[in-house]
Amino acid sequence: MANKTNKTNKTDRTNKPAADKSAGAYPRVIAIDADGKAARVRAERLEIELGDGRKLLLAFPEKAWGDLEIEAEADDENAVPMLSLQPGACNLMTLRVDVHHDLSFVEPLALPAGEHSPVLKLQVQKAVEGEDKANCPKKNHIRRWATAALRASAQVTVRLVGEAEGRALNRDYRGKDYATNVLTFAYAEGEALPGLPEAAGDVPLAGDLVLCVPVVVREAAAQGKTLEAHFAHLVVHGMLHLQGYDHENETEAAEMEALETLILRELGYANP
Repeated sequence: MANKTNKTNKTDRTNKPAADKSAGAYPRVIAIDADGKAARVRAERLEIELGDGRKLLLAFPEKAWGDLEIEAEADDENAVPMLSLQPGACNLMTLRVDVHHDLSFVEPLALPAGEHSPVLKLQVQKAVEGEDKANCPKKNHIRRWATAALRASAQVTVRLVGEAEGRALNRDYRGKDYATNVLTFAYAEGEALPGLPEAAGDVPLAGDLVLCVPVVVREAAAQGKTLEAHFAHLVVHGMLHLQGYDHENETEAAEMEALETLILRELGYANP
């Protein structure tokens, strides 16, 4: 009986990967050290520090068939991290992270559609704590949403705030004494909100998006949306405002809403 029990346990261990796969336990991360020893890591995101202020971020998909997101970051907020790929073999590529200083944006060239992509220089500020901080979207998600709505190269700060700051900004700049979901501030050369980075004079488009996290959380629950989908909608909405779209009349509103719906559909979200 004892031998039979041991054999059964061994079989269970042997079949565990198959059981994990059927239970949706993928993707998994296997970390291997210099001696070839492997350790399994449960993670949805890896941060790899490369030295010299360089960092590589890997965001894993929720499902085994999803996309792997790779993002480079730099410690210096004024530097621009750049990714480059060097093919080494049919099944091997080298990923390199470089940090560029004094990199200036230029006016988009008049190239045919599809041959030029605008560049987004993004900074994310989380001025929240506790539950509000836990509800904040990830920077790589914010970048993906903002880039999808980008029509020209831009420098954008996305600031995630609590109710008090959201209300103060809405009152001081719009004369409305309550916290709203998203505020958009577009700048002329050199302008900026107090406490936020100065707008770069050599960037065609510069501005800030301020998202009030507790308001967004309440709205998502009330509207029966996922928090991610609602944040995505508001980032896209704010980015379009930053680029001159508005909804002051029915014609403008219809045009802006149609564009929002199209962008969100391309991102994989339902009509907001």
